[in-house]
Amino acid sequence: MKHIIYYFSGTGNSMRTAVRIAEKIGGAEIISVRCNPENASAENADVIGFICPVYEWDMPGTMKEFVGKLKVNPDAYIFMIATYVAIHGKAFETMEKILLQKKARLNYGMALRCVASQCIAYPPFPPEKLMIPYMEKSIDRIGRELSERKNRTCPAMGWLTGKLYPKLMAPYMAIEQEYDKGFYTDERCIGCETCAKVCPTQNITIQKHIPVWNHRCHGCNACVAYCPTKAIQFTKPEAYRQLNGIVPKLLRLPEKRKRYHNPFIKAADLSTDKQIIIPRPS
Repeated sequence: MKHIIYYFSGTGNSMRTAVRIAEKIGGAEIISVRCNPENASAENADVIGFICPVYEWDMPGTMKEFVGKLKVNPDAYIFMIATYVAIHGKAFETMEKILLQKKARLNYGMALRCVASQCIAYPPFPPEKLMIPYMEKSIDRIGRELSERKNRTCPAMGWLTGKLYPKLMAPYMAIEQEYDKGFYTDERCIGCETCAKVCPTQNITIQKHIPVWNHRCHGCNACVAYCPTKAIQFTKPEAYRQLNGIVPKLLRLPEKRKRYHNPFIKAADLSTDKQIIIPRPS
């Protein structure tokens, strides 16, 4: 049987989940959605997985675009795991709508709690020493269910979340292209290009050994989290200064703030777009 898992990952939570799930279901090819979907078809796959974080109560835009162009086997067993900390929003509804256009459906959906990693707004939480073991145990349980091809109804967006979305999230989505105008590097930048290599949207180019952000950013903070010298800094973009609410007030990156990434995922892992994962020996 052919198993394929597609993932979007910034600070490694979703990639870690993809790797562990691949091991649990008997092996799989895991593919970053940075790849061209025309070169990553799932037409002949028997099991298809999608794993991504929740941004602004929805799937990341890059994930939406990739799945929209992807060819899938409508008869495959299809699952989705959304990594989040508090609100999964309409991520599963969005995926189901895209798959419906391909005459496919989700057989299994699960929201997986993990460490919140928006370090330019707040320190990582819940504490890693508590959340990482919890996340790993949750992945084990999900993996067992997927290996048994169980069906699970996808979590739905709550009524209150749906009512609040237009007011709380839509304004940020409207200026998302302005977000990366807040990034810059200081004198600690060594021109290693790690930021460009880990960026899940291929948003960063290197010019004269200095990273340049090109306004296709989803705010995943991979560049910040994996910078080996902590050279990448952030200041609140002008477009966000004009918004009301708690989020614009939080946007800043104190020098001592923890720059979280999943402890099992290195920069080199995120830089590799396709891997074959085989089961661990029992």
